[in-house]
Amino acid sequence: MAHILPMTPFMPITTTSSDGIKEIAFKTVPSASKADIKCVLETFYGFHVQKVRTLNMKGKKKRYAGSLVAKPDYKKAYVTLKNPLSFSQDPYAFRSTLPHKLFPTHCY
Repeated sequence: MAHILPMTPFMPITTTSSDGIKEIAFKTVPSASKADIKCVLETFYGFHVQKVRTLNMKGKKKRYAGSLVAKPDYKKAYVTLKNPLSFSQDPYAFRSTLPHKLFPTHCY
């Protein structure tokens, strides 16, 4: 069953090796199962998922103007990938091909 789940990526877990990112954290709805998360990531995003670990997180509760206000509950999913994601070593590699007028050296 491949349906679209609302998923928001968190910051990737840092790895000690320079091979790339092997594990990614996502925030999704509490009703999502591990099989649903794996199916969505493999079908729509093309990732090869090795395993999925999940945590149910309670939304924070605060008092505001004498009443209790609660953020919604969510599920956090840690996804381990079979093939690590690799990125370019130079994140600004495109700068050398663009004119220097687009990147001013001073701020106003």
